[in-house]
Amino acid sequence: MTTHDEFDDFNFTLPSDVEGERRAYRTSVPGLEASVAGKDGTFPVENVSAVGIALHAPGHAFAEGENLRVDLLIMGRSYITELPAKVARLGEGGLVGCEFASPDFWQEARLDKLVLEVQKRMIARRKAESEKRDAQAAGQRREGGAASDASSDAPAGAGGSTGFTVDSAAGTGLDV
Repeated sequence: MTTHDEFDDFNFTLPSDVEGERRAYRTSVPGLEASVAGKDGTFPVENVSAVGIALHAPGHAFAEGENLRVDLLIMGRSYITELPAKVARLGEGGLVGCEFASPDFWQEARLDKLVLEVQKRMIARRKAESEKRDAQAAGQRREGGAASDASSDAPAGAGGSTGFTVDSAAGTGLDV
């Protein structure tokens, strides 16, 4: 008996109106590094998306079109291993832009989770900042121009911290 997942047949693409438009949301993740098979050391990741990464590799030899195997590490701990990637562009200062080349289902799911968690934290922080500004403005109107301290109005963990928790490859939580 064969099992068939109804999502196996689900696929769609969205047309882009703008030539050269980014294909996915990019974000920076504190403590995110890449280890590349065949290259010494780890490389700080400038940004990551569901379709690629940009990493800093000054002094290291990469070539456009080069196929890579990349491990993503958060705070030195493995998060995603053996991501197939291809060098798409080489930038100034040793910046290397890579596109992921057919990640498997689990790799793609973990990439999506990583980017989504960062987006959720950014939205919460912006909301808290907006609510704080609104509360301060309301306090100024109410008190005839004297600003009140609305810092206690922000939700816990929504302040300046960029920390979040993701599951590591070993199944434990990583606080970043």
